[in-house]
Amino acid sequence: MWRLYRVFVRNSLVREMEFRANFFASLATIIGWLLYYVALIRIIFLNTESVAGWSEGETLILVGSFTIIWALLNGLCYDNLSELPLQIQKGTFDLVLTKPVDSQFFSSTRRLALPELARVVGSVLVVLYGVQAAGLRPSSGQVVLYLLLMVCGLVILYSIYAILMTVAFWLVRIQNLDVVLWSTVTIARYPIDIFSRVPRFLFTFIVPLAFLSTVPARALRGILDAPMVAVGVLFAVGLAVASRLFWRFALRFYSSAGG
Repeated sequence: MWRLYRVFVRNSLVREMEFRANFFASLATIIGWLLYYVALIRIIFLNTESVAGWSEGETLILVGSFTIIWALLNGLCYDNLSELPLQIQKGTFDLVLTKPVDSQFFSSTRRLALPELARVVGSVLVVLYGVQAAGLRPSSGQVVLYLLLMVCGLVILYSIYAILMTVAFWLVRIQNLDVVLWSTVTIARYPIDIFSRVPRFLFTFIVPLAFLSTVPARALRGILDAPMVAVGVLFAVGLAVASRLFWRFALRFYSSAGG
């Protein structure tokens, strides 16, 4: 699969270079949005020293962490999975099943949105700037925990979206569900601590949005409890397995274009 993925990357790069003006326009837009978020946080903290116990630098770490995961999903998987309902509706998903490769892998990764890599790089710089602004000196262990939780966050977000898109095998028109999902996910851009006890529990242990930014950011702050790391890993593994099983279950109900 790794050799095939390299082909996907090469083909995506060739496609982007065929429309260079669009590629660089996308880069400029992405950089502009990043600068907007940084400026917005700066404006907020002109009037206060902290928000729910988060300083300006720590909030930059949180927002940067969320944007890294968001950009990675957009760059690696979003465009592919978002086309699944249309493929099923038109019957072109038949072509996916005829290829000698796992259908979920192919449906998730065949095309990359390479401009999103600029968002990833910019977001990493935001996190680094936030660490410096907050005066943090994370140990190597804290950095490892942060990276582990970031991977868990990406797996969690991918798995949730893959499960939602798999519903298209029964309900082809699921655009409204897609909008609801991403409107909900943006909550992860804010510290979970700003919510009261019930929503905080909901967004941590029921709908695990806290693991998309708040929990990894706490790891860099050095205030993360070890059990939360285990919870993050369990969520990532559990949702990944669930998305895989649900995909295989859904394939049984696909009757092809002529079915």
